[in-house]
Amino acid sequence: MLLKATTRLMLRAGYPTARTQLLTVRAMASSAGGSSAKRQLQVAHILIKDKGKKDFLDDLARQVTDGASFFDLARKHSECPSAKSGGELGWLSPGSYFPEFEEAAFKAQVGQFVNAETPVGLHLIHVKKERSLPDVQQMSAEELAELLQNPGLWEDVQFVDVREDWEFATAKLPHFKLYPLSRFSEWGSTISQELEPSKETVVLCHHGVRSMQMSTYLVSECGFTDVKNVTGGIDAYSLRADSSVPRY
Repeated sequence: MLLKATTRLMLRAGYPTARTQLLTVRAMASSAGGSSAKRQLQVAHILIKDKGKKDFLDDLARQVTDGASFFDLARKHSECPSAKSGGELGWLSPGSYFPEFEEAAFKAQVGQFVNAETPVGLHLIHVKKERSLPDVQQMSAEELAELLQNPGLWEDVQFVDVREDWEFATAKLPHFKLYPLSRFSEWGSTISQELEPSKETVVLCHHGVRSMQMSTYLVSECGFTDVKNVTGGIDAYSLRADSSVPRY
């Protein structure tokens, strides 16, 4: 069970190189509704921050459809921290990431590639798998700010940050304890002893995707009953709640 959970949580597998249909979607600024509401997608992406490089992103898409490894291209060209793991973002839930990104991803079929443009740049998204959405609540950046500012509220809350050490050193919020997903083997077997499954648990990452992955794990594998994922992550917190928190 632990090995299976580790594999699912870490998501370190390589990407298939078989030809896969490329689906291009001009995403709108609202998130996908209806069919996306009760499912999650396992996604990877290549981020190009310069929005003037659409031709370059299209060229990467052509390379993938011609059999190139998405994993290798992401490691080489993506400008997202996820590049180190081949662009892997984990399980994407409705309302947890940029609306434009979600709109594109949830309109695609499993196995397809889709383009999207968000405030941070251009994305080539690989939709790898889908599954039913677990019972995880979403917490906005504003709600988190209110919680952190009220000692009477946060005394009975567990705060979990699943980013990497360097990200935590760059920007962090009070009360959050670091559990990097890359070091799952160090804490995966003891998380239910270190934290109380029945206690309210708030999970944070950079943009809300890795934290949703962790939230799902806590609910589905560890029996946690009150887990909240911070929508948009610490980046949204900096933009909407506290601009003194560094962005990266």
